[in-house]
Amino acid sequence: MPGANTWNFGKLTSILKMDFDFYLSEMSVSDLHGGGLTLQRILGDDLMLIPYFAYVNRTAFDIPGIDKIRDREINLTSFWDGNTARKILGNTFARSTSRNSFILKKEAKRSAKLLTEKFQDKPVLNAIVCPQGPASIYTLEALKRYRTIKYISWVMDDHIVKYNNDEWIYPEGMEQLMKKHLREAEHVFVISPEMQNFYRNRFGIESTVLFGPFDSPDSNVPELLNDSDPLKIGYFGAVAAWQLDALQCVVKALSGTNVQLHIYSTIEKLPADITSGNVYFEGRIGPNQVLIEMRKYNAILLPISFTEARRNMSEFNIATKMSEYLASGIPILAVGPQYAAMVNYLKTNNAAIVVDNCKEEDIKNAFTLLNDQSKIAVILNNAKKLELTETGTLPMRERWLKGINKTSSE
Repeated sequence: MPGANTWNFGKLTSILKMDFDFYLSEMSVSDLHGGGLTLQRILGDDLMLIPYFAYVNRTAFDIPGIDKIRDREINLTSFWDGNTARKILGNTFARSTSRNSFILKKEAKRSAKLLTEKFQDKPVLNAIVCPQGPASIYTLEALKRYRTIKYISWVMDDHIVKYNNDEWIYPEGMEQLMKKHLREAEHVFVISPEMQNFYRNRFGIESTVLFGPFDSPDSNVPELLNDSDPLKIGYFGAVAAWQLDALQCVVKALSGTNVQLHIYSTIEKLPADITSGNVYFEGRIGPNQVLIEMRKYNAILLPISFTEARRNMSEFNIATKMSEYLASGIPILAVGPQYAAMVNYLKTNNAAIVVDNCKEEDIKNAFTLLNDQSKIAVILNNAKKLELTETGTLPMRERWLKGINKTSSE
């Protein structure tokens, strides 16, 4: 469940050497997911300088963008990705068709033509592209046939690559296209050091790590619930595939302890496999209440999937939630695989209690460590340092500006 602070850093035109004509992505600029919050927190009111926001996937409209850019949105989703097709053909067939490479390329040509009509007198266009799947990349390639496109690629999710049989695999034809997309970008931003290393090793691409920031709204250190009985842990976020199996591990470890897990999420009810006597479902709360509720707990949980099917998310992604947690002043209990970007980040910086496996005994030991006040004091001090130097909004914005201005001066 994302926090909700907004930022105003002045106008891009007074700082940057590059004006943007449009934003292109499968992802909306929304308050309801981490990517949308990342864009808002780093660009702030400078988003209003971008004339158009072009969305090439229905997800962008299922999770709607913020009101203040609503009149600038361009719907480039295909017929096959719409409600009419799903009603006529059924969800499964329509969804499968919308992901077919032939259909994607055909729709990309249509989308490119529609988008270029907005800029009939501009031979060179500047864009921010946040590719999450092939649709935005195909559309950008089609646009290049009509205009010269100078673009920043900001990869917050790579849903194209999959991990299978101990190797990373792109679908047929997509690896070369992804390489071309990244190499032709004016600059590449990525969501984690792991993604940075992967693209460097795979494609020879240099990039800047830029993930969702958050600042504590106050300078007061919350009073910790020292040696509380029972130990109370809060979780604030989605209960979906990227979190579910790790949540299951934690719930299993609650057995035989007096530790409580309180879950705040937008779902209607908890799945049966994470319900127990020690789990309390608190439902949905408003974004402005998240930090208040966090500070009622001894710790806050960051679960990260161990499954191979979600390895592209776990290994490469740093969720906006991590920065929000680091700024809360409450110790983090992170449970996820050794290869996970957030596990590595928190462990390297000694900024959380980290369990990098699903073993019940190790998770129970972590519960005990949450009562080690000297250890918790070190962890919270490190978390605060990270907020000030890396995970806060100003440090991340400085990286953004440095990357953009370096690109524009070359």
